[in-house]
Amino acid sequence: MNLSIVDFTEEDLKSNQRGFISKKQKEMLDNYASGIRATQRSTAKVAFIFPVLGLCMILAISFSNESARTALFSNVFNIIVLAVLLPFVVVIFAVSIYFADRRAKRLQTAELLKVEGKVKLDESHSSKVGSAYYVIINKVKFVFPEDVSEIFQENSIFRIYYCTTSMLKIVLSYEKLG
Repeated sequence: MNLSIVDFTEEDLKSNQRGFISKKQKEMLDNYASGIRATQRSTAKVAFIFPVLGLCMILAISFSNESARTALFSNVFNIIVLAVLLPFVVVIFAVSIYFADRRAKRLQTAELLKVEGKVKLDESHSSKVGSAYYVIINKVKFVFPEDVSEIFQENSIFRIYYCTTSMLKIVLSYEKLG
């Protein structure tokens, strides 16, 4: 009954039916949260190299000869822009890390939610992104990267246990009711 993209055990399902997220599911959510944090931090570290490299190139060109130095120091605005550039970039990366940490914390402290009802299926295709398959129950839309119509048949009745953080809905377990 398990999908490869929704890996859960009978213990997980029983825990969800009692209104709790199982220990294994909690570990999975913690791993997702750690991944969100690690990805954002490593991206910020790598991305920070480019403004520093750009600033170094600007300074190297500006100090390469007398006329370039004169052009650099001819207007106070040039110095102000160069002085503000790095702190501005640092603030942007700090804000992005802050929001990633908030998103990860919301995922770690997410509540168990459930929805039940008739299944509606939909799909979309994009040459840039690929295909997305949707399972819709009572206006709650779950996105899958694979076709799940063999598991979730149109008009069958399912109960899905999930948690959410902003746009992301993570299916923890499900059961067919009819």
